[in-house]
Amino acid sequence: MSQQSLSQFSQHSQQQQQQNQQPGQKLGSSIEDITQDLEELFESLKIEKQGSQVDQIEKSTLLALLLYLNIDKSETQFFNYVVRTLDQMQSPTLNKDQFKSLFLDPQINTENLKSEEFAQIFSVFDLQKKGSFSAEDFLKLYKETSEYLNLTENQKQQIEARIKKDFEIISPEHKEITPIEFFKIVNNQG
Repeated sequence: MSQQSLSQFSQHSQQQQQQNQQPGQKLGSSIEDITQDLEELFESLKIEKQGSQVDQIEKSTLLALLLYLNIDKSETQFFNYVVRTLDQMQSPTLNKDQFKSLFLDPQINTENLKSEEFAQIFSVFDLQKKGSFSAEDFLKLYKETSEYLNLTENQKQQIEARIKKDFEIISPEHKEITPIEFFKIVNNQG
């Protein structure tokens, strides 16, 4: 993706936000408006081969755009979902239907995330309130437990190494546990 494409999309996004904030206009968008915006975005991101555009976009281009827009910070859970979904795809590109489906029909089961009890437990580990927690966040809490304090130095080192390794296995790309991953771990589903 060129810097020009990023700049054009950023300007388009700002114009859309300004239009949505005009007095007398309704905030939010209909599904048709969102679909149209996604189709326009897809068209601006399409791959160019030998002077003509191909009806596909590269996964790396989409990730670069999301990073450019700070989606990884503002919508961490959604960003992680996109990354995991793209990682599972065999092809390095997406067609228009796959692209729209990624945004319009995310395959995230949020039924189990609505529980207040679950949210409270997750928030204990999410020390920085960023929507995920790292091995370091977990270890910070674990090191205060009597179980950890009663270990030998060698055992402490082994446990810390194991926890860090487990975080890498669970979430290799970001080494962070999201609410969905946490729920699966708690319920022995993953």
